[in-house]
Amino acid sequence: MKADPIGPFLPIFVPLPFDDMTFDQILNYLRLGPDAEEPQSAMAAIEKGVVFRGTNLLILVFAILIASVGLNVNSTAVVIGAMLISPLMGPIVGVGAGLGVLDLFLVRRALKNLGFAVGASLVTSTLYFLISPLGDAYSEILARTTPTIWDVLIATAGGFAGIIATASKENTRGNVVPGVAIATALMPPLCTAGFGLAHLNWSFFFGALYLFLINSVFIAIAALFTIRWLGYPATVMADERMALRIRRYTALIVLVTVVPSIYMAYRLVKQNAFHNNASTFVARETAVADNFLVEHKIDAPSRTIHLVYMGNGISPEKEADLHEHLDLYGIPDAKLEIRTGLSLSELGKKERTENEGLKRQVDESRAVLARLAALNDSLTADRNRNELIMKEARAMHPGLHWLVITDLPQEALGSDTLDKVVAAHFTTYPDTTEIARMERWLEVKLDGDRHTLAITCEEPAAEPDKGKRR
Repeated sequence: MKADPIGPFLPIFVPLPFDDMTFDQILNYLRLGPDAEEPQSAMAAIEKGVVFRGTNLLILVFAILIASVGLNVNSTAVVIGAMLISPLMGPIVGVGAGLGVLDLFLVRRALKNLGFAVGASLVTSTLYFLISPLGDAYSEILARTTPTIWDVLIATAGGFAGIIATASKENTRGNVVPGVAIATALMPPLCTAGFGLAHLNWSFFFGALYLFLINSVFIAIAALFTIRWLGYPATVMADERMALRIRRYTALIVLVTVVPSIYMAYRLVKQNAFHNNASTFVARETAVADNFLVEHKIDAPSRTIHLVYMGNGISPEKEADLHEHLDLYGIPDAKLEIRTGLSLSELGKKERTENEGLKRQVDESRAVLARLAALNDSLTADRNRNELIMKEARAMHPGLHWLVITDLPQEALGSDTLDKVVAAHFTTYPDTTEIARMERWLEVKLDGDRHTLAITCEEPAAEPDKGKRR
């Protein structure tokens, strides 16, 4: 007998345990069974969480401060800590559970306590952000200002997990309640709303309040459906009109809450698609000859692409080509803003201007040095001349001790002034003949410049002729 060559490779179908089961039997796998808490005990725990007095109130105040500080310093760990200790979920679950068992008294009490908690949270967070020196909106704040349909899904799943944990026995809850507190994040949106109120940023305020509304509504809806699914007994006789009214109001609240989130999700998806397409466009199409792309910015909400170039400039033809290529990337309606920064020709002009300025400075410095050199030469020449005159004068007049020739400031002494003053110091006062000889010699040496001779001596003679003006 030949072996079947295909048989060993045929898939082996193993019958699943659900193949021969009915829908009710499948639902039995989803029931809590022995892990379910007694309805009376579960409802008692829910009613206890609704109350905001004593411990719950103090915990609420401290959770508000912790969340506000965490948002203000952009600390994820601090914000998570505030979520874990926040008691805000209690009254929200109470609203849903009260509707599930038709306990309108519980519903009213839960709504009252929830309103008090929301008001206290807003007041406390607003006061904190008013006195805080940090006013920037970091990522932890921005993440809670634009809720979408995904926040609805998170709130619904978290609400179901939370109410199921409440309806289960204590030893089966595990980490469900802390996880639900982190996922649904009731406290941070309220503190973000306080930030918006403190800074009069109404988009932050209403966006954060809308996120809190989404979380609250769908946690309560999850609690309502779970209580009905678990078959908790109603506190009053079922009234068809009351049940119909509850269903209508519930459907209306769900519709009003969900529709804006769907629109925001649609807008977010469009903005994300625009950003991706625009990034591809920038990477592939923005290279321009003799230009360098210095900066690019993609503004998805306004569907605008900003390009900043440095180079020889963008021609109108090239700019038109860039606009036409937007259609190839699925963003024909995008606004393309092109700005040319400092061009290479302007850069060369700037460098030439700087070089010319440096050259002028060098020329001026050289002129100053030349004038200083000429002045130094003049002073040196005067000094050498004075030394020669001194030697010659001492040879002619043995009694001469020293001779000094200096100029007079004409601006200070007026127009009728002498050009020079000659001071001569003798050992003994010279006679008239010697003075006259010195005068004639000075006229030759000074090239006829007007001067006055001042004579001094160590031993003055009787009735000397002290000077003669020429």
